[in-house]
Amino acid sequence: MRILILYICISTSSVFGQIANYNHFPTLHYYHILDDKLDSISFALSLRQVNTSYTGPLIRLRRANDNAQLDFCKGQTDIVDIDSINDWRNGNNVFVVTWYDQSGLGRNAVQTTAAFQPRFIPNDTLPYVVGDGVNDRLDVLTDIKTLTNNGANGTVFSVVYSTSKQQVSWGSSASGGNRWFTHLNWNNGQAYFDPGDCCNNPRSFICPVNTWSTITCVRTNTNVRMNRNTIQQFDGVYTLTDFPGNANFGILYNNGGSSHSTNRFAELIMYKYDISRSKIIAIEKNEIDFWRL
Repeated sequence: MRILILYICISTSSVFGQIANYNHFPTLHYYHILDDKLDSISFALSLRQVNTSYTGPLIRLRRANDNAQLDFCKGQTDIVDIDSINDWRNGNNVFVVTWYDQSGLGRNAVQTTAAFQPRFIPNDTLPYVVGDGVNDRLDVLTDIKTLTNNGANGTVFSVVYSTSKQQVSWGSSASGGNRWFTHLNWNNGQAYFDPGDCCNNPRSFICPVNTWSTITCVRTNTNVRMNRNTIQQFDGVYTLTDFPGNANFGILYNNGGSSHSTNRFAELIMYKYDISRSKIIAIEKNEIDFWRL
């Protein structure tokens, strides 16, 4: 079975795929952070492998000089195969067509319009997807009410580079103040999370700008929370309404709106409910250790 899995991954990445993490010791089993944490997951987007049972590519890129497209799997360190990407792009810029969902639900983040595709930066140790703050965006084509508990509860993990702009980093919006989204950051140095309506307090904290972090947003039945690098930044009672809209989930902007961001993302994982604190801490610590935040 291991040989079959490797063959599938290599075939998907054409000649640019590499054999990754081959198990020379058959009694040993590889573990990835989501292997035992798939209950109530909504999607799992990452530029590394986070689920052992997922055997497909991590990302599909478009090459700027000729608009050719190609899927890329993980490389030798579980990160997407940067060497293969660099060989293929041959110095040209590359842009994101599809960021593949590793949850098994097929909820990929997609952008078919070339002018709106975020750029992919093939950094060796921390590759990322970045928005231009004008019109770049990806969409998970699933209603936010399905991704959350009907517009209420949910947990979102992100490995994100915070920037300063009047921007939405991910989520959905509807008319009036209705929203299920974040600002990472707004142009006042604060990171915000509004899981339903605006504006419940507390809803923000001072977040370092131009810095990589793991930022986690949680809405429970009664409370709203944000963590940065495992440290809880606030935990307050949520008193406003649930999100009533039917928008999909936007990345680098708010689906249903038009506030585009300049954030960089290496990972974005979402759950339908507020998962246990032990799972939250385990995922956050794994993100920090793996990405060396």
